[in-house]
Amino acid sequence: MNVLFIGNAIIDIISHVEEMGHIDPNLIGKMQIVSQNEINNNIKLISNKKILSGGSANNSACGLSMLEEDVCFVGKIGNDHYGRVYLEQNEKYHVNTSLMIFDNKSKTGLSLIYVTPDGERTMNTCPGASANLYASDIPKAAFRGISGVFIEGYLFYSTHGTELISDSINRAIRNNGFTAISLSDVSCVDKYRDFFLNLIKTNKISLIFGNKMEMMGLLQAKTERDLIIRMKGLSEFVERLIMTSGKDGAISVEKGKLIRATPNYVEDCIDTTGAGDLFVSGYLKAYLNQSSPIDCLKSGNFVASKILKRDGGKLDTSDLREIKNKIQEYIL
Repeated sequence: MNVLFIGNAIIDIISHVEEMGHIDPNLIGKMQIVSQNEINNNIKLISNKKILSGGSANNSACGLSMLEEDVCFVGKIGNDHYGRVYLEQNEKYHVNTSLMIFDNKSKTGLSLIYVTPDGERTMNTCPGASANLYASDIPKAAFRGISGVFIEGYLFYSTHGTELISDSINRAIRNNGFTAISLSDVSCVDKYRDFFLNLIKTNKISLIFGNKMEMMGLLQAKTERDLIIRMKGLSEFVERLIMTSGKDGAISVEKGKLIRATPNYVEDCIDTTGAGDLFVSGYLKAYLNQSSPIDCLKSGNFVASKILKRDGGKLDTSDLREIKNKIQEYIL
């Protein structure tokens, strides 16, 4: 049985910068949707870059695949150079991409990620072909026999994102799979807050993943104490709410009960890109093996800590032995 990941198929173009003077201060640390011309012009201005297959759900899928779980990723790419790069890189991580869809009218989506010396990342994203993913693109057979489905919240930006997300969750439930969704980004939560809450309250979703800022935006909490109270209230509708909080670790709330796990210390963080995505990989590895909620959090924290010393949202094969040995502590 495999986990089906559905998300935006985006090529990440990572550039390390000393400062962000050219970016609106209110957008630093967030994701902004930009046009094809704008991202092309911005790419021309950068002097250093690293190109990786990306997209939130894809980062999580590749991470879980490297942890020796069967995964399938569905997204839409252009029939172009970047589309071919995307498939080649996923093949390297042994991700099943047999259900990927080509769009002959649009270019593969791109995300220009500026990384400052403190490891913070700011994203300019042109969704391209990924925004044209429809529920009808995904065959019914994709959901048969799955362990579960993971959906990234960024899909709300897609042309028919609300329908795509709702349909995918309902199909997974009908096939007895778990359902998981990420909040993805503060800007995404701000824009689609009502859609997120309606989705949560009208579907029995298994897992909701988000960082502290995203959760505060979703629940319109003003303080951490208020946030915890509101998360406990929302847990009436969800199996587990899972929140990452950087140096403060991670928490989960299940049936009103809060569990907290301390983070793994990382010296000299290089890049926070993909930390939340790889937390999902580690968490799901433990969850799929029926580990306890606290061990799921610990597994997520550990895997996420390994990406902080790497560029982009993909684990390095040189870390695999250490990661696999460590997470055995969290698996039944």
